[in-house]
Amino acid sequence: MNEKIVWDAVGYNYDKEIFSVLHSDKKNVVKKYIAKHIGKNKTAIDFGCGIGYALPFLAPNFKHVIGIDISQKLLDQSAKLKLKNVGLKQADLTKKLNLPKADFAYCCNVAICDDNKKNHAILRTVIDGLKKGGTAVIVVPSYESCSLAFMQLLKLYEKDKIKINKIEEIDPKHYTFDHIKNGMIFIEGHPTKHYLLQELYTLFNLKGFSIEAIEKVKYDWSTEFEKPKKWMKAPYPWDWMIEVKRL
Repeated sequence: MNEKIVWDAVGYNYDKEIFSVLHSDKKNVVKKYIAKHIGKNKTAIDFGCGIGYALPFLAPNFKHVIGIDISQKLLDQSAKLKLKNVGLKQADLTKKLNLPKADFAYCCNVAICDDNKKNHAILRTVIDGLKKGGTAVIVVPSYESCSLAFMQLLKLYEKDKIKINKIEEIDPKHYTFDHIKNGMIFIEGHPTKHYLLQELYTLFNLKGFSIEAIEKVKYDWSTEFEKPKKWMKAPYPWDWMIEVKRL
């Protein structure tokens, strides 16, 4: 899949199709972790900045911020924020980038391609963009959370006495062995990478880097269901947040 074409196609509907993690995070976990690393003399890079959801939070807290995205259409919308200390750059994060090393990196639900070689390349680009002693805060979709949402979906249909083979959302014809093996979940018809907790420990257990923390970023059930029922309470759906330091 050509990621540039995909994100250019999302274009001006981005704010309707892609929810903001920073605004939906029930406990403000991501903001708290970003706040640990702010500094008026520090540089930050937002890898996969989209239309700039995080830029208004990053800009006042760092000396200089670079927003990078594969889609120029999305960057054009980020530019409308008119943040003086933010520079924008169009680039493919699966490729080697010629950028100054950053004190802090942020990457939120970007490594979600239908090809894990691309996802791993994106994650490596993010942590390789750090100075020694620099830290990255990375957010990725949780595979375990999808299992929880699936259970809730079954409960929902069970209450309506609908049999499992009649549930359109879980049509097994969508999934191949490779989809399951590689952690792909279909979102709006597109296979989207989701990560297991143990997988994250494996991915970031790298020489020269340290996993500082892994936490859940929890959301309301409205992020999974258009009209969630009142009985849908905790445990809530979540993404994984990983804090990685370059040693």
